[in-house]
Amino acid sequence: MRLMKQRIENFYKQDIFNMFHKKDNPFSFVTTRIDITNIYKLCQEKKHIYATMGYYLCHALNEVEEFKYRFEENNFYKYDKINPSYTEQYSDGTIGFFTVPLKEDYKAFIEDYIKIKDKFLKRDYKEEEQQNVVWLSCEPWFNFTSVISPYEKDLTIPQLIWDKFIFIDHHVYTNLMIMSHHGFVDGAHIGQFLGSR
Repeated sequence: MRLMKQRIENFYKQDIFNMFHKKDNPFSFVTTRIDITNIYKLCQEKKHIYATMGYYLCHALNEVEEFKYRFEENNFYKYDKINPSYTEQYSDGTIGFFTVPLKEDYKAFIEDYIKIKDKFLKRDYKEEEQQNVVWLSCEPWFNFTSVISPYEKDLTIPQLIWDKFIFIDHHVYTNLMIMSHHGFVDGAHIGQFLGSR
């Protein structure tokens, strides 16, 4: 998977970034309910709901430039594309992670997801450390009103977690937690992401 990133000289938000990055917690955590009725209907036919949620959420994130910024080794970068990195459980209850390259073609993406997940579950997959991703997870066992996930201050990778689906009047909803570095992303950008679904 070829990484395409551009180093940003004189980053326009550098002062704001530095102000937030020096704090113990530079991240914002927002939880909001989203309507996933169309995704749910697609998955009734095609299956693979975890993969499909990640596919559409990651495509929406890629529409907002600020989610593509990273701070690495004291430099600012912008990736041309970010890919979904899934959290998955092994049969022994431990967890690991695997990344699927994002594609425009949904069917091709799902085929890649199935192959990579199969290798992962057989422990024949090694996740390379990469920053052009969004970390994904779900909590299908319960509903939450907010989540604060573990984070590492120097990794400016966004994270999305959704919960058990909620069925109301022929609509399907989930609560979505959005974690992002506040030096890059603010409420307006989260609004753009949510509006682009």
